[in-house]
Amino acid sequence: MLSHQIDTSVPFVTFEVYSLQTGMPLNTVKDYARRGKIIIKTKDRPGEKPLVNMVAMREIAAREALEKLG
Repeated sequence: MLSHQIDTSVPFVTFEVYSLQTGMPLNTVKDYARRGKIIIKTKDRPGEKPLVNMVAMREIAAREALEKLG
């Protein structure tokens, strides 16, 4: 079990905010989202701006950490 709390106070962020938070170039964020490496919120309408699902991304990170740390 991990020994820290994962902050999910902001469940969704734009690609631009995710890029700033991770230090990843914006084009890389967009490419990873297209390839499914970054989980995005299901859009309600076709023209909506894509949002990164931070809850899902943190869950993936926590599971990978547990897998590596045992």
